[in-house]
Amino acid sequence: MSSGGKRADLVSDPINGRPTLLGMVAAIAIGCVLLVFAAEGILRIAMPHWQEFYSGRFMRVILVPGHGLVTTGRPGFDGFFSQNNGDFRVRLQINDFGLRNPDAVDKAEGRIWFVGDSMAFGWGVEQNEMYSSVAGALLKVPTYNVASPGTNVCGYQALLAKTLKRASPRAVIVGLILENDVEDYDCRAGAEQSPADMVQPGSDIRVTSIQGLKVVLMQKSALYNFFAVSLKRVAFINEALISVGLVARGHVNITAKPKAGLDTVIRRTAVELANVRAQLAADIPFAVLIAPARFEIRDRDPAFQKLRQEIVRELAARGIAVIDPITEFLDAGFEPTHFAHDGHWSALGHKIAAQAAAGWLRRQNIGN
Repeated sequence: MSSGGKRADLVSDPINGRPTLLGMVAAIAIGCVLLVFAAEGILRIAMPHWQEFYSGRFMRVILVPGHGLVTTGRPGFDGFFSQNNGDFRVRLQINDFGLRNPDAVDKAEGRIWFVGDSMAFGWGVEQNEMYSSVAGALLKVPTYNVASPGTNVCGYQALLAKTLKRASPRAVIVGLILENDVEDYDCRAGAEQSPADMVQPGSDIRVTSIQGLKVVLMQKSALYNFFAVSLKRVAFINEALISVGLVARGHVNITAKPKAGLDTVIRRTAVELANVRAQLAADIPFAVLIAPARFEIRDRDPAFQKLRQEIVRELAARGIAVIDPITEFLDAGFEPTHFAHDGHWSALGHKIAAQAAAGWLRRQNIGN
């Protein structure tokens, strides 16, 4: 019998025409593939918002001369961003300068600027709930948001430098996130790297890792997003996914001890914040707003309490004003001020930060 005949025998019995085991397996596999493609197509039509869960839709990376790479929004983006566990669905509007503002960057002239990362950007809250917006409403003065998710203190220098070329602020408040902004910085050395040597956000994602595969599927597949949304919102299924490592449990304190030593990273963070201050004229009011760690608010974690106190002390020693709303966050409690799964502030958390910022600005004779 020819080799072609042998292959046919594997698929169907030449005597009675019945399919063989291999033939049935092949048919089932082909059917499953076709079913997946059909489901993907149907869900793209039935669930047009399936792409809302991928933050890369509204973020990009740019090079700021003298400061290196920094993330900003995609100019002109106007759409929704959702957390697939149901924590939030919010509208994001990015102006032509890459910032989350309804006004063009030229309108930033003479306003109070709020610089920071995802917290200041208002991750998960609406435009009017961001602490920059709430503080402006409390003071009845215009504010401007100069923030971008995924950046750090070196990125704050870059964002500020880029914006200062187009406008000048009346005052500046920088948000410092204790959980990820305190680092072993050397912003000048980082800026001297060539763009080819720099690691861009997201460039280390590998499809061979579970997290990398999840990001790619979130970006490319409506079917994946449908199941991620559906399964994560069923409590016992979500717990099962956590137990096998497919989903991370929210609000877990896994902070590692810095290699350079706590005193070193605190000092270098303060040095770079002083460099942020040095970008501004001496008569422009400047303060650092501390975002207290979730684990100090929830657990009274002594390590994060010490970190906050030492940062405040180091900044004060350098003549930098600090806004520290820890007492108000402790009074309000952890759950009301944070999303259930996501580590960012809820609208109440932003309101508390805004009230603290507005109080400091009033003491600088700004606002009502």
